[in-house]
Amino acid sequence: MINRKKYKYIFVVLVYRNTSDLIDFFHHFDIPDSNVVVVNSFYDADSEQEFSDIANRYSADFISVPNKGYGAGNNKGVEYALAHYDFKYLIISNADITIEKLNINDLSKYGNSIIAPKILNLRGRNQNPSSPFFPGNIYSAIKAWCFNGNHHKLIWGVYAYSRFTKIIYYLMAPFHKKIFSAHGAFVIIPHESLTKLVPLYDEEMFLFIEEEYLGLKAHRLSISTMYAPEIVIRHKEDGSMNLANVNTFEREKQSYLVYYNHYKNRK
Repeated sequence: MINRKKYKYIFVVLVYRNTSDLIDFFHHFDIPDSNVVVVNSFYDADSEQEFSDIANRYSADFISVPNKGYGAGNNKGVEYALAHYDFKYLIISNADITIEKLNINDLSKYGNSIIAPKILNLRGRNQNPSSPFFPGNIYSAIKAWCFNGNHHKLIWGVYAYSRFTKIIYYLMAPFHKKIFSAHGAFVIIPHESLTKLVPLYDEEMFLFIEEEYLGLKAHRLSISTMYAPEIVIRHKEDGSMNLANVNTFEREKQSYLVYYNHYKNRK
């Protein structure tokens, strides 16, 4: 029997190439009763060694995995956390964030729901919720049609509609905390719900739409996702995405069509 060390929080922090963000993450990290698992999506031996040294310097765990994207890397981190630790909450976190307010009392009132904090980018725009409402059939079909037909300009109409739904939600937020999906830069999952959800992500999806996939999976398992504006995170958005050299439209298209196949086949 494995003797797992107990913590309130286990952080899974996926990194790729950008070592400076991880240094800054630890420089501002001050969460009691917590441990961090750094997961390196492998780029080269030099960056792997530097990430390992940073993790060791701050007494964090370190694992390195092939670079198969956000979902695959975080799945490996979650698998490692469940195998090695006993914890109350697992937090999927970017390295390019700063935690401004995180209190256990703010979490406990949400029970076993997935928790989506207020995530403010450098322009002050709130990135949560990722999707406030369960996506309708027409919306999902139109978005799939735009991607299937490579309609680069028309997809911006879909994005504009998505932004409009967020504005509607913010008007409701003081009275309605339940949302469809949480932004992936910082998402908090209670242990009991985590064990029902693993693996969290579909590894066919490389870098986009993972939030909606997790939202749909949670919905099917009757696990709520709740917006918690009293928890505040700053998100720099300057991290690994800028170094990944990906075709944004094609990557999002590939991920969305994987997601849409799950959506169409929902019970």
